[in-house]
Amino acid sequence: MKKVFYAVLAAAAGIFAVSSCCSQPELNGTWDITSVAGEQVVLSDSLSAAAPFIEFNTAEGRFHGNAGCNIMNGTYTFAGDSLSFSQAATTMMAGPQELMELEAKVLNALNTAATVKTVSTDVLQICDAEGNVAMELTRRVEAAEPAAECATEADTTAVAADSTAVATDPTAVVPAE
Repeated sequence: MKKVFYAVLAAAAGIFAVSSCCSQPELNGTWDITSVAGEQVVLSDSLSAAAPFIEFNTAEGRFHGNAGCNIMNGTYTFAGDSLSFSQAATTMMAGPQELMELEAKVLNALNTAATVKTVSTDVLQICDAEGNVAMELTRRVEAAEPAAECATEADTTAVAADSTAVATDPTAVVPAE
C-alpha cells in the first residue's frame, strides 16, 4: 500500500513540476528590449529617451513599441512557447546612425521570432527557429504616480480656521485685526 501511495505522490509531483515550469509566459504589458542579436542595448544619455521597447496587448493580440528611431505597431500570435509577429508597421523617420542600426536589428529580431523562453518573471528571450536568442526583454516597472501637490479642501479649511496661519507671500496684504 505504501508503494502505491508513494507512486501516486511521485506522479502528482512530476505533473506539477512539468506544468509549472512549462506554463505560458505572461506577455501582457511593457517590456524594455535589453539585448538584440546577442548585444546589450546601451545608449548614450542623449539617446536614452529612444530606448527600444515593446508593449503587448494580449486581449487584442497587438503590439506597439519603439524600435529605435521609429514607432512600430502590429499583431502577433502566441500559443505555448510559439511566438510570431506580423510585419511591423513603422513610422519612417531617420535618426542617428546608432539608432538606425539598432532599429534594423530589432525589426529583424521580430521577423525571425519563433519561440519565447521565460528566464524569470521579469525577463523573456525571443528566439529564432534555430533556438538562438534574437532579443531579450525585461519587464518595465511602471513608476508610481507622483503625489498631488495641490491642497485639498480639508487642508484649506484647516488653514483658514487656524488664526495663527502666516502668509508666505511677502506681497500679500494681511488685514489688521
